[in-house]
Amino acid sequence: VAVRAQGPTTNDGIYTAAQAAKGKELFGQVCESCHNPGKFAGAEFARAYGSKPLSEIDAGMSEMPMDNPGSLKREDVASLIAYFLEMNKYPAGQKALSGEADALKAIMVAPRP
Repeated sequence: VAVRAQGPTTNDGIYTAAQAAKGKELFGQVCESCHNPGKFAGAEFARAYGSKPLSEIDAGMSEMPMDNPGSLKREDVASLIAYFLEMNKYPAGQKALSGEADALKAIMVAPRP
């Protein structure tokens, strides 16, 4: 019997489809000049963030974009994370993901069902 994590996981519909769409658009505008979106999907994503809180992804974004570090708003961070979750086929839900650090720390990246 698998033991379930105490808090929500990425399998619990923790972002909205609209949020992921906004994240995709933002990625194209701000991130894609330096980053390939494929780096945030599949085995590479699982290796980097599997079984870790979403705050680990947030931590990497704090220095971004390199030409204007720290310029991403909390809402932008949440949208980008939602886009990564959508690329990794985690289910969308009805409630938008919060970009607040404490909220991101509470959600674990789970293996996909």
